[in-house]
Amino acid sequence: MRQYHIGQIVIPYEIDWERDRETISLSMDESMELTVCAPMTATLDDIETVLDDKQSWLMKTFYGLEKQANSPRDKEYMSGEKLVYRGRHYYLDVETGDVPEPQLSFDGDRFILTVHERDKPSDEVSVRRKRQAVEDWYYRQAEDDLPKRVDRYAPKLGAEGVTIAVCDLSRAWGEYEDESIRLHWRLVRAPVRIQDYVAVHELAHAKYDDHSAGFWNAVGSVIPDYEDRREWLRLNGPLLTG
Repeated sequence: MRQYHIGQIVIPYEIDWERDRETISLSMDESMELTVCAPMTATLDDIETVLDDKQSWLMKTFYGLEKQANSPRDKEYMSGEKLVYRGRHYYLDVETGDVPEPQLSFDGDRFILTVHERDKPSDEVSVRRKRQAVEDWYYRQAEDDLPKRVDRYAPKLGAEGVTIAVCDLSRAWGEYEDESIRLHWRLVRAPVRIQDYVAVHELAHAKYDDHSAGFWNAVGSVIPDYEDRREWLRLNGPLLTG
């Protein structure tokens, strides 16, 4: 079983060589394993080129199947529901207050969502307003939490001085380019050990452009169990987006 990497996402795949085939095609079943059907004359480089060209399709299909397998009930942001922060689930309490927009706070034991009395529990507009308040809180917290994870490991990988930004990435949990690291704000929902893996992964790109043996050796020198953490992210990453 081979592996194809898109950022921190790892998609396992196998090649089905067919004597009468002329083109390379891709398919993915409910197990989320990719099958590459290729002609006997195709090289591994040919297959990698097709995978690179089909990254958008791969991510859309992979996340679609993952969400089908693990899709939780859509949140209505009502008391008794739970929100995830740093890999732990905390109860949500909804209170009414004199606020123009819903506001979320966290006291270390629970989340408190303060809403205006006009925000009815099941009203679609009110749910959107509450969702925005929750996401705004996560974004602010990510801006505070995630750069600290990078700063902790940068000296160990000789990557001091990189700039760090938190944003909404479309296809990855982290990106490195031109001495700058960008991290997806939703990563703040993951356990700290997973945040550390993504931080180290991107820091290693300061010296290695690709996922070569040297790259993984650098990651492993700091996080010996990086394969377990990478697998956790592959299996649970889609749940962080809800």
